[in-house]
Amino acid sequence: MLTKFIRVIGLIVIVLFCAISIFISLAERDLSDPYLRELLSYPSFFEDRFFDQRMKLTMNPDKMEDRLVLAKIDDQTLAKVGRWPFTRLRWAEFIRKMNDYGAKVLAFDVFFFEPEEVCNQISPDQHFAAAIREFQQKPGNRIILPYSVSDNNDPSSNFAEIPEVMFDFILNTQQAEGINLKRSFIGKNVFPIPVLYNTSAGLAHIEATDDADGIFRHYPVVSNVDELYFPSFSLMAYQAFTGNKIILEMIHEGNYVLDNGQNSKLFLNYKGESKVRWMGKRRQYPEVSVYDILQAATDDPEMIKVFKDKVVFIGSTAFGAHDLRHTPVDAMLPGIFFHINMTNMLLDSYFYKSPADSTMISWIILLGGTFLIIIIQLFGHAIWDLLALVTIVGGLFYFDTYLLTPMGYEIKLFFCLLSIISCYSWSTLLNFYLASKDKNFLKSAFGSYISPELIDDMYRSGVPPKLGGESGILSAYFTDIQGFSSFSEKLSATQLVELLNEYLTVMTDILLEDKGTLDKYEGDAIIAFFGAPMPVPTHATNACRVAIDMQNALIELRKKWVSEGDKWPKIVHQMRMRIGINSGEIVTGNMGSRDRMNYTMMGDAVNLAARLESAAKQYGIYSMISDATRQMAGDSFVVRKLDIIQVVGKNEPVTTYELIGVVGKTQQVDLDLVEHFHQGLEHYYQQKWEQAMEQFGLALTLEHQRDPQGKEQGKINPSALYLERCEQFKQQPPPTDWDGVYRLTSK
Repeated sequence: MLTKFIRVIGLIVIVLFCAISIFISLAERDLSDPYLRELLSYPSFFEDRFFDQRMKLTMNPDKMEDRLVLAKIDDQTLAKVGRWPFTRLRWAEFIRKMNDYGAKVLAFDVFFFEPEEVCNQISPDQHFAAAIREFQQKPGNRIILPYSVSDNNDPSSNFAEIPEVMFDFILNTQQAEGINLKRSFIGKNVFPIPVLYNTSAGLAHIEATDDADGIFRHYPVVSNVDELYFPSFSLMAYQAFTGNKIILEMIHEGNYVLDNGQNSKLFLNYKGESKVRWMGKRRQYPEVSVYDILQAATDDPEMIKVFKDKVVFIGSTAFGAHDLRHTPVDAMLPGIFFHINMTNMLLDSYFYKSPADSTMISWIILLGGTFLIIIIQLFGHAIWDLLALVTIVGGLFYFDTYLLTPMGYEIKLFFCLLSIISCYSWSTLLNFYLASKDKNFLKSAFGSYISPELIDDMYRSGVPPKLGGESGILSAYFTDIQGFSSFSEKLSATQLVELLNEYLTVMTDILLEDKGTLDKYEGDAIIAFFGAPMPVPTHATNACRVAIDMQNALIELRKKWVSEGDKWPKIVHQMRMRIGINSGEIVTGNMGSRDRMNYTMMGDAVNLAARLESAAKQYGIYSMISDATRQMAGDSFVVRKLDIIQVVGKNEPVTTYELIGVVGKTQQVDLDLVEHFHQGLEHYYQQKWEQAMEQFGLALTLEHQRDPQGKEQGKINPSALYLERCEQFKQQPPPTDWDGVYRLTSK
């Protein structure tokens, strides 16, 4: 009786949890409190990621859309056209070329909120404005310039500062009486300069906010500024291209639609956002470099074919422009494609169905599927129960992915399937429990998918492994062999395995001897950490000591390989390894799927350690540590302060150091090198370039004494790097607000 009661309570809890999770995932985006949104973001994370994968399965990779063309500001353009931002004279030339090629709409994802310096009687801005007017003289032609809006109510920003021309772009809201989209505010310096917006060019807001998991899925189609409603970049591009008038309607409080005049409605939330329905990936839209356009002849037939009667978006795809977005279809998609895809949605009326309809179907699937598996398990057999589960889950997945999703329904399938699988699993586990209560239960239930080591721990503790882990201050440790991809070209597969096994054996022994925990091998890379699973108070010291010992061991290995004569090619005799160490908040524990777990680590501190190992290459050194590791390791080691860097993907700069050796066991040349280099750094940050170059020059001499082979091969080193920087700053001093931070552009 008690077991039946536990079974029923468990099933009820599972269904309620999944139902509540679906409800939260539906409401989370509409919550105004950011802290509450973050707290309740877990259902959306799973539902959205699962839906992203199903959506990608339905996309047609062969479909091409040639009505929308990207004139891309790529790396070639930045390298050959000149400094960024480009002079407006270049943009005037670009617009005239587009006019010659017959383009219909030009949508600039480029801000023009500051005037260009005047060198001649007629300013570049006047030339640019004249080109805009010329382009728009053709019937149907339109140029769109962007501005931005924000949710932040800045007292210095008010509606009075908005140009009067903005009133020309207000959306029709006569059928949306009582509409109350979330308010947005416009700052002082986000509009095109007056000489440009007075050309009758279209003005549209251009911004987007990512979801809680950092992925861009929602596009702000309409913004409410002082109870007036203005179109987005994509919406205005659509209107300019088609001539269709957009009407904003209200369904009920917090839910709105845009009527595009084609018997299709785009559903919006209370922020004026629509979920983006991706048409495809980047390669489905034509792209032409701005540089190639500027270089082409005015009557170039290929250019005319590409641009005639098209909407041309102008935006950056260069990696250095930092305009990359993590989207469901690409983790590094240039932001301009967000706008292009939304415009494509509007042109094809490729919208999601009503959220109310999708929600109703989600509830039906949740309750119907769960009830069905429960009924089957009441009368079934273990094998038939499993077949029923696979059939129900597989059938629902197929039905949603290949029928409902292509029709535009956004079903909350993750928690529907989770409810079905969890109810099945709950009943199955109870059946196992009733069948056998002896100590072999854990082994029979979990032994098929848990490693032997974890099973032993389970026997000792009586607690099965769980997903997740514990957080603590630890040291993450990454190593990598320099240029290892070249080794495979010089060695046979057998030789490569032999070499790696010898190398990894020596290095792993050193790691484990000093209480390090091996996370994993990734090819030649060793990933490890110190301080878990057993606490090691001196984890930073241990990590630094292991790095020095590994570098010394590699010296001995190189000698051994040289002594073996022709067995190994020269590249093996010169093998070097790079090491990156960082200390900070790290999560360790059994992580993975329900069916397979590994004891591993994760966290921002781990990512930074990996970046340091990679960044060491740019400085020509082999062991790089963070300031956090240096402070925790104390004064036991000789280190050289290298730089203050900002790695890709991080906002806060990090002070980095080269780990040279142990105090009392370091050569004098290294100590002298550190002294001169640090004096050079002091002058460098004071912008005393001559004094800095003098000290870096002395340090460079010591660098060559330290590594004569590196001098012969012309390898980079920190002293040479700073001499080059000082020379550049002598020629072109840094800005007055220079903070000394060097921003890395690659991982």
